[in-house]
Amino acid sequence: MSNSNSIFLLLILTLTLLLPTALTLSQPKPIQALLKHLDSKRASPSVQEAAAKAVLKRLLPECYVPSFQFKIVPRDVCGGQSCFLISNYNSSSKNGPEIVIKGTTAVEIASGLYWYLKYWCGAHVSWDKTGGVQIASIPKPGSLPIVKDDGVMIQRPVPWNYYQNVVTSSYSYVWWDWERWEKEIDWMALHGVNLPLAFVGQEAIWQKVFMDFKISKDDLNDFFGGPAFLAWARMGNLHGWGGPLTQSWLDQQLALQKWILSRVLELGMTPVLPSFSGNIPAALKKISPSANITKLGNCDTFNENSPPTNDPTYISLLGTSVYKAMSKGDKDAVWLMQALLHSVPFGKMIVLDLYADVKPIWKNSSHFYGTPYVWCMLHNFGGNIEMYGILDAISSGPIDAPC
Repeated sequence: MSNSNSIFLLLILTLTLLLPTALTLSQPKPIQALLKHLDSKRASPSVQEAAAKAVLKRLLPECYVPSFQFKIVPRDVCGGQSCFLISNYNSSSKNGPEIVIKGTTAVEIASGLYWYLKYWCGAHVSWDKTGGVQIASIPKPGSLPIVKDDGVMIQRPVPWNYYQNVVTSSYSYVWWDWERWEKEIDWMALHGVNLPLAFVGQEAIWQKVFMDFKISKDDLNDFFGGPAFLAWARMGNLHGWGGPLTQSWLDQQLALQKWILSRVLELGMTPVLPSFSGNIPAALKKISPSANITKLGNCDTFNENSPPTNDPTYISLLGTSVYKAMSKGDKDAVWLMQALLHSVPFGKMIVLDLYADVKPIWKNSSHFYGTPYVWCMLHNFGGNIEMYGILDAISSGPIDAPC
């Protein structure tokens, strides 16, 4: 695996609410420079091709691997967009490749693979509770269905497909080991997800930071929530509940995060890391009694919390301060959040319209006044699969939003 510490632009996420998946992003002009920068920092074509091949090996029996050929191509091949291309391999040999899948990233290649398996072979890849992996319909190697004419090219309609939510860390992810995460990352790649959250292991980082400020481990035991409550402790809704966290658990989660980041980077994804928004242990007030400390939420700075004032000047200055802190650590940082602060430089924020399938904000805000935004849907709450859905809004919303 590649070094997870390699230089790469990581979007900085501010906290959201429930569980959005399969989301789309509008594409105004400010995002173009960011897209170009991201492309220049991705893993090499050979690394991405190998990562896509590894997804294939984990999905299908080994005998299918020689039947597919993968290749990374530049955006120019796709008219300047991200895309995948599926075609037949021009050879009469029955032992070599049958299908060629090209893509601008390993995610595009993997989603092209699933597109072929789904629409040409009748296969299905989903979570275990919604069908799981169904590949019995795929013909044997040497007899895979051919693609008509010159093949097919599918362009990504929007730059990013965003996935996950912060509370899922406590509902589900916190109990996962690497084997389960690897399965989920494969699922992401096969379904075209290229903007996933990467929140695992952050407590180990905060521990190091706070201890530099002379905050003891005992004080942090009263600050960090237990595994099932991490999401709400991170948002500042509660502290210490369900804890403390053992050092071995903190270290294990940090090691797991490095594996996760390494894999998603190999696949050409852009992981979204958490940022600091001012949520601190109460012990810091004792250590620095003269510090100006107020009660705030997290980034979203007021997620499930109310601001201490409605003064727009105060809230604007807060946004400016948060972004300055981000950009000081990374001049290319982009703030991803479920809100809009005009104090953040234009083109340096991406907004999550989190409940757009039910209460779309983009319609009443002139598309967030030109700020890039993500059309989101909440298809389940707390991992509960329910019989509901606004099908017309779900089918039309992602199409109407970017217009």
